[in-house]
Amino acid sequence: MEVLIFIALVIIIILLSGLRSMQKEIANKTHQNFLSLKKEFLEIKEAGISIPKKEAIVKPTDEEVVQWRPYIAPPAVPEKQKEQEPLIEQQPINKEEAIVAATAISPVEIQETLIIKTITPNVPIESWWQKWLRSNPDLEKFIGENLVNKIGIAVLVLGIAFFVKYAIDQNWIKETGRVCIGIGCGIILAGIAHYLRNSYRSFSSVMAGGGIAVFYFTIAFAFHQYQMFSQTIAFSVMVIITAFAVALALLYNKIELAVIAVVGGFLVPFLVSNGSDNYVALFTYLLILNIGMLIIAYFKKWPLLHILSFFFTLLIFSAWLINIYALGSAAVPYKNALLFATSFYLVFLTTVLIHNLRTQKPFKVFDFSLLLAITFSYYAEGMIILSEWDKGAYQGIFTTALGVINLCLAWYLFKTQKGDKNLLYLLIGLTLTFISLAAPVQLHGHTITLFWSVECVLLYWLHQHSRIQIFKYSSAIVLLLMLISLLLDWSIANEKSVAYLPVIFSNWQGAITNIVTIASLGVYSVLLRKATDSNDYIFGLKNNIASIAMAVAAIAILYATCIFAVNLCFVNQQTFDVPNAYHQLITYVFLAVILLAINRLKLVQKPTLPVILILAGFLFYLFGSSLANNLLEGVVENKYAAVHSITHWLSAFALLYLLHRLIKIFRQNAAALNNGFAWLINIIILIFLSIECKHIYVSIFAQPANIETYTTQYLKAGLTIVWAVFSFTIMWIGMRYKYKTLRIISLSIFSLALLKLFLFDIRNISEGGKIAAFIMLGVLLLVISFMYQRLKKIIIENEEKTM
Repeated sequence: MEVLIFIALVIIIILLSGLRSMQKEIANKTHQNFLSLKKEFLEIKEAGISIPKKEAIVKPTDEEVVQWRPYIAPPAVPEKQKEQEPLIEQQPINKEEAIVAATAISPVEIQETLIIKTITPNVPIESWWQKWLRSNPDLEKFIGENLVNKIGIAVLVLGIAFFVKYAIDQNWIKETGRVCIGIGCGIILAGIAHYLRNSYRSFSSVMAGGGIAVFYFTIAFAFHQYQMFSQTIAFSVMVIITAFAVALALLYNKIELAVIAVVGGFLVPFLVSNGSDNYVALFTYLLILNIGMLIIAYFKKWPLLHILSFFFTLLIFSAWLINIYALGSAAVPYKNALLFATSFYLVFLTTVLIHNLRTQKPFKVFDFSLLLAITFSYYAEGMIILSEWDKGAYQGIFTTALGVINLCLAWYLFKTQKGDKNLLYLLIGLTLTFISLAAPVQLHGHTITLFWSVECVLLYWLHQHSRIQIFKYSSAIVLLLMLISLLLDWSIANEKSVAYLPVIFSNWQGAITNIVTIASLGVYSVLLRKATDSNDYIFGLKNNIASIAMAVAAIAILYATCIFAVNLCFVNQQTFDVPNAYHQLITYVFLAVILLAINRLKLVQKPTLPVILILAGFLFYLFGSSLANNLLEGVVENKYAAVHSITHWLSAFALLYLLHRLIKIFRQNAAALNNGFAWLINIIILIFLSIECKHIYVSIFAQPANIETYTTQYLKAGLTIVWAVFSFTIMWIGMRYKYKTLRIISLSIFSLALLKLFLFDIRNISEGGKIAAFIMLGVLLLVISFMYQRLKKIIIENEEKTM
């Protein structure tokens, strides 16, 4: 005990000597500056330079100014005389500054001030080492007068401490005498501090803090080492010491005393602890101590005090929770633990707010940071306490209650007009955060997504009607959470499914969740489109762009819902043959509706987006063509119902409509789209007709036993006929509309058909197939030749125009 007391005294004496040295240095510098100014003033006086008085203005529009040259009445001073004047720009100042300058500042200081105002030197930033060298130019003096005395005091005090320790070891001083020595040292320090409280306030506050520290350690050692009194008496005495320290802090208006009181107050339970683990007494004492800090906060704004009390309380309470939950040292007292955590939270919340609200001072970043730390640490503690209470059944209620507390506080500040706007926004943000967290904490599965879907729209609607920006940003955050939750719902549904086909929902609840999400995105898009308060959504994103993005997201989710609803209907299927027909029909219908909307609303001016959508639809058709072939062959074999083939033909007509739209886009934008696009369109249509004609041929003529035979016949003869007919058709169109590119494409396809006929078709083909192919192809060639001869003039004119 004695060693600790004397170490504390050493630290206190070193601090006091440091303060004393600092005061001496400040006094010496002040005296040197005074002598320097006095010397300069005497030199000016000996040189016979008169000190000008307050002069009138220089400019006609000014009223008063400090003038350092004789006043010359109007008219203005001649130009030559102006050139001889000092090049010091006189800045006009107001009346109060002129009076202060003329009465309280010396002429030398005024002239230096004017020069500093007119010429701003580029002063380099000094490092700490440069500042120290500038403050201590004489290193020998610094060591001899400043450093040596501190070392000497420390060595002397340590020597005394070792002597006292030796006396105790030799049993020269009994237990009672040791305690009396400690208490006496504390009383001496406190008495000196009180005696010097008016003349040396800083010095006296440090002395008083040292005395309080000595009291704490003396009582602690008297209880632990010597058992001079009971735990109750020791605890009571230390509480009185803490109250005494708080009173001194308020009396002296010194934060140092308050810090000592806080640190000592939080050390008291450990100084008088006997290992009984009485958490109720411990937390009751901490609550009383923090209420004392709340009383200080009502009168003084001492942020360090808030940090220390919050840190020690959080450390002690968290350590107790870890000991209970992680180590399982005792049964978990859910109710008492939550009660104490809530009490601490309310006290700290009031501590942070009370002084600024009472004095109507604005809240700073520190206040907001501490408020957030208090709130989220309390939330973490509450969630830990409730995690094992009825398997977390009350965690959502606790989260909602915390949001309600912040909402009530925000409402109170709004109605009473206390606090600043930033505090109100922070409380609203906390309310929205906890209300949003309540959904995933208390609810499960699709219910979370439903809750957030409605909340994000509601928050943006509140923003439009209240103009509070935090609602808008909170709405964007909840919107993002809603989309993430929706994706998680899809992933979970697919993982739980044992079917071959993938799904994103396994029941009608999942489908309803998707529909509600689509509706919320649609409403959000409409609200953004009608927004009039600002053109910006968040982070520079424009409202119209955000509205389009919401609409696209809604359409994408609707499309996914329809596609996977088909999978859910055919969940027992072990192949995509049947679902593919419905997937294609849904895809082409969606593309057709989107194209109509783009055309009707004039969303885009260039044809790029519609062309990309149609080409994407055709690629989807190509990827599913083999599945469509399996479906139609399965219908012929009575493997699938005939109604599914009707779905296929409906999708084919829908795709044919999209190709018609593609041709129409090409004709409307012929100048922007070159001839290569014409080649692309014809190739796409030729592929489509080739595939679908095969489906028609097999569906009409084939039987379950000879599907392969009819497929071979089509590929050898029927496909050649289809190419020839298509070539003839586009040749006629090219001649009809005088379009040379089409005629070239037609001749190219005819050439390809001829090559196919002579190189592949005549091998292993029936006589009837050969006759049909050759007769049809020959007739078409003759007709084309006749058309060229008959319409030769038209063709030549068209060539001249296109060249």
